[in-house]
Amino acid sequence: MEAPATASWDQSISEADFSKLKAGYEALNMNHRWEVEADEPDENGILSIHISRSWTQIDQYILAVQPSDGGGGTITSITWQQNMGEIHVGEERAKKGAVIVCRWVMKCEFETLPLYDNRSL
Repeated sequence: MEAPATASWDQSISEADFSKLKAGYEALNMNHRWEVEADEPDENGILSIHISRSWTQIDQYILAVQPSDGGGGTITSITWQQNMGEIHVGEERAKKGAVIVCRWVMKCEFETLPLYDNRSL
């Protein structure tokens, strides 16, 4: 990322959504715009979930996810690319963007978050 920003986030996710994020998604061809890949947990057990454009492999969003003892987890922070061309991306827009991509590509539910219109990005 050329101009990253990071913000804290205290967003609980279900066990099913956590499993989907850990499994990731590899684009089958150039028509699939996004890829999702999870790193191995760090020394604190936190996984970094990289959401990147398939054709550039450049991260657009990175979610830090802390697993919960009873299953599921908590997104503790988000790091995102602030400048997308001439568009400046703030924290709220980055969080919405990451949720929209995870719902669209990974079929995540994120039940506690509102439904976002992808045209708002």
